[in-house]
Amino acid sequence: MAGVIPGEDMEEYVSIHGDEWKISDIDEQIEWARAQVWVKRKWLPRAALVSKGKTSEYVGQSYRPEYTKLVEDGWSHDHCEICSWSLYEADDPESGEGYTIEGRTWLCSECYEKFIRTEA
Repeated sequence: MAGVIPGEDMEEYVSIHGDEWKISDIDEQIEWARAQVWVKRKWLPRAALVSKGKTSEYVGQSYRPEYTKLVEDGWSHDHCEICSWSLYEADDPESGEGYTIEGRTWLCSECYEKFIRTEA
């Protein structure tokens, strides 16, 4: 999982999507994620509200149609809660699939496999 890079004051690093991350920079996110129940799913776009160039996920909240536009597939991506990898609609499973809590909070497959998955 993790390795020590020589000359780096014995700080532990891990490679995620080809980038080196200090374990100490992501250990809180990993600890939080380990306490959750994750389900593997294909990422799909969701409804979004767009107002004055700002986009926010639509989850049923009220809005004023005269100022805000509801765009059915307007939420175009999410980020992994550990490494911030972008997940979006794609045929490539690295970007198009991940692990989710109710379709709104996501982990990329690489972080799930490295930090969350436990052997049965």
